[in-house]
Amino acid sequence: MPELVELVRGYAAGRRGRAWQKVKPAHTLDLVVLAAEWGHGRRRGWLSNLHLGARDPDGGPPIMVGKTFKGLTDELLTWQTERLQQLATHTDRYTVHVRTDLVVEIELDGVQTSTRYPGGVALRFARVLRYRPDKDPADADTIAAVRTLTAR
Repeated sequence: MPELVELVRGYAAGRRGRAWQKVKPAHTLDLVVLAAEWGHGRRRGWLSNLHLGARDPDGGPPIMVGKTFKGLTDELLTWQTERLQQLATHTDRYTVHVRTDLVVEIELDGVQTSTRYPGGVALRFARVLRYRPDKDPADADTIAAVRTLTAR
């Protein structure tokens, strides 16, 4: 019975309890796949870490905004490795750069400013939800849409 009483009490100022849950915002973006890196460890032999780009509204090439390898099942890794190799434009030791034909839906917690990527922002806790065969790169989210998610 004391456990039930504790649950009923709920929030207590200045105290953390086991019943607390952290709630994070979840956003989705449709981004273009620019490249992928060969995996390591369990993912060795698969193209795993995706380089992601947002659409340039002025018609230029997609603008890189981050990377992710999260959310990929073994089945998706197998398909992705085969498909990205078909779209390869050039490769180096670790990375396969591809034609920007594929759109992927990414779930993320937010966006932060960054000097690492050309878009001036970086995706926070990005994970792949699914590929979007129903969308063309012209349908991907713009860099302006990505920037609207910047933490304030």
